[in-house]
Amino acid sequence: MVLYHLSVKIIGRGSGRSAIGAAAYRAAEKLRQKDLEEAKEKEELRSLEAAAYRSGKELRSENKEIIHDYTKKGGVVYGEIILPENAPREYANRETLWNAVEKSEKRKDARLAREIEAALQTEFILEEQKAILREYIKTNFVDKGMIADYNIHNNEGNPHAHIMLTTRHVSPDGFGLKNRDWDKDTELIGWRESWAEINNRKLKEKGLDTRIDHRTLKAQGIDREPTIHLGHKAWALEKKGVKTAKGDYNREIQRRNEERAAKKELEKVNKTEESRKIRQAQKTVQYIENPPEPEKESPFVSELERGLKAEKAARIAEKSREEREAEKTARYMSELKREYFELDKEFSLIMWEISRHKQDVPQLSYLVENMDEQAKNIDMLRDNAARIQTERKNLSFWEGKRKKEKDLEIEKILGNIKTVQHYFKKTFAIDPDQAPGAIKRVREKIREKQNELDKKNAQISAVRERQAAIELEYHTQKLLNELRPDKEQIEKLLVKMHKSPESVRDRLRQDEIDHRLNTITEENFQKIITKLPEHQAEILKARAQAKERERLIELARAEKDHTRTIERSC
Repeated sequence: MVLYHLSVKIIGRGSGRSAIGAAAYRAAEKLRQKDLEEAKEKEELRSLEAAAYRSGKELRSENKEIIHDYTKKGGVVYGEIILPENAPREYANRETLWNAVEKSEKRKDARLAREIEAALQTEFILEEQKAILREYIKTNFVDKGMIADYNIHNNEGNPHAHIMLTTRHVSPDGFGLKNRDWDKDTELIGWRESWAEINNRKLKEKGLDTRIDHRTLKAQGIDREPTIHLGHKAWALEKKGVKTAKGDYNREIQRRNEERAAKKELEKVNKTEESRKIRQAQKTVQYIENPPEPEKESPFVSELERGLKAEKAARIAEKSREEREAEKTARYMSELKREYFELDKEFSLIMWEISRHKQDVPQLSYLVENMDEQAKNIDMLRDNAARIQTERKNLSFWEGKRKKEKDLEIEKILGNIKTVQHYFKKTFAIDPDQAPGAIKRVREKIREKQNELDKKNAQISAVRERQAAIELEYHTQKLLNELRPDKEQIEKLLVKMHKSPESVRDRLRQDEIDHRLNTITEENFQKIITKLPEHQAEILKARAQAKERERLIELARAEKDHTRTIERSC
C-alpha cells in the first residue's frame, strides 16, 4: 500500500546540532571535523557530531581528532552526493562538503542545512527508489544550485530517504551568500507536489493502480476532519497515560468522524425503508380504489369452454412460475452484486487503515532516530570531557599553562553538554538518561503497528478471496441465463433492482463493479464450463466460438474498409 509522507526541517546550531554529525549519522559513516577558530569552536563541533550521527559514519577533526563515528548504525542501504555543475568536485566527498558548510557559517545560531525526509514506496525495489530520488533531487534542488546529500534508510520494513541540502549559493570557489528564495512557502508546496507527481508517474509506468496524494483531505474531497500532529511532548505524555489538550482534540475529531459516518449510514437505511413503505401504501390504495371483479361463471358453460379456461389457467400458472423463477434469479444476482459492492467498500476501508498505520511508522521511526542521535551526541560530549579531564590529571605540576588550557576545554564541553541536555529535554519531554527506555517503548509501538498491518493484510486477502468467489458465481449465473428463455426478463429485472448510490465516489465504484461483473474473463469461463453438465458446456462453447468468429469477421471487414479508404485517398 502506497503512502505519502514528506517533511522539511532545518539543521541549525541553535538547537545544538551540526551538519557534519547529521551527515555522518544518515550515511552511517565515520567523518572528522576540521580544526575550528576559538570564537566558533563550540558551535561547529556540534555540527560535526550531528553529521556523523545521521550518516552513521565516523567524522573527525583533522587537528584535534574530533571524530563522529556512526559506522555501527544499521539500516542505511545507500547514500550519494549530487553536485550542481558549478560546484567544486571535491565536495563529492561527504567530509569535505560538510566541513566547508560549517566553515562558511559564522553565527552561533546559523542554519547549516535543510533536511527533507520522504517515505519510499514498498512497491519499488531499491534501484527504482534510487532512480525516483535522483530525478526528484535533480529537478527540485540540484538544478536550482543546491548540493544534495541523500541516504536511503530501511528499518523494520519502513524505507525512507533523508535528503540534506545546502542553503548557500555555490561556485567553483566554494559557498557564497544565502539563497532566501529557497525558504519560501511556494517552494515547499512545489517540492511536495513534485514528489507525488514523480511517484505516481512511476507507479503508472509499473502498471499499478494505486496513487499518492499530497493534498489535504478537503482538497481530495474526503468528508473527514483531519487530526493534528501531537508533537514530541504531547506524544510522550499520552504514552504515559497523561491526557493532553492535543490528544483530547484528536479524540474529539475521531468521535465526530465516527458520528458523521454513522449518521450517513442511518439516513441511507431510513430512506430505503421509507421508499418501501410508500410503495406498499400505493399498492393498498390502488387495490381499494380498483378492487378486482369476481368472475361469474354461467351455468351453461360448455365443456370446451371449461377446457380452454383450464388450459389458460395452466398457462397463467406456468407463466407466473417462470416469472417467480426469473425474479428469484435476478434477486440472487442483485444480492451477489450488492455483497460484492459492500466487500469493495470494506476493502477500501481496510486499505485506508493500512495507509494510516504505515504513515505512523515513519513518524515513530524518525522519532527513534532523532532521539538516538541526540542521546549519542550527549554521550560523545561526555566521553570527550572525561578524556580531557584524564589528560589534565596526568599533567605534571609544572605544566600550569597546559592545565589552564585543559580547564578551558573542559568548561566549553560542559557548557555544550548543558545546552544539548536542555534541548533534549525540551524536545522529547524526558531526561537524556531516559532515552534508552523511551526508544525501546517506541520500537515496541512500531512492532505493534507492523503486527496490526499483518492482520489487516490477512483481512485484505480474505475479502479478495470472497470477492473472487462472488465474481465466479455471478459469471456462472450470467452464462446460465444465456440458455434460459426468460433471459430478457431477467435482464430487465436486474436493471429495475439496481439502485444507484448517492455519493459520486460510490457511483464510480458501482460502475467499475458492474463492468467487472459483466465481463467474463477467459479464466472464469473455463472454470464454469468444467462444472456444468456436458450438454450445457457444449452449447456455451459453441456460442462463444460463434461470437469470436463474428468478432474476427467484423475486424476483417473494418480493416478492409480502412484499406479501401487509404487507396481512394492516394
